[in-house]
Amino acid sequence: MFQPNPNNTDGSDANSPSSIDCVLKAALSFMKTKIITSDNDKIGIVLYGCNNTDNSLNFKNISVVRKLDVPDAATIKDFQSKLDSFETNYGFAAKGAQSALFEALWICHQEFKSVEK
Repeated sequence: MFQPNPNNTDGSDANSPSSIDCVLKAALSFMKTKIITSDNDKIGIVLYGCNNTDNSLNFKNISVVRKLDVPDAATIKDFQSKLDSFETNYGFAAKGAQSALFEALWICHQEFKSVEK
């Protein structure tokens, strides 16, 4: 589905799924499960190390794909379409261009704070 991040190649089998492929599919599966089992749980998705910058504080290479909210069928459908065009919409940042991890965690903190209001 996705090409491996060219900045993190380790010579592994080219036919095996990439790490991002596994993580995003797991997130999709988790969202589907939460709709059935816990209809009040909120889920948000923040990507760190992508080419796209889309967050409230404009931290570079961090994108809020899904704001923290209760998932529904429309959300899952939207997320699935984003998965299909991941490389076009998000991609991978160059190795030296990534933001610090604390900035991604700060964006997550901001998402939690916005839900508390």
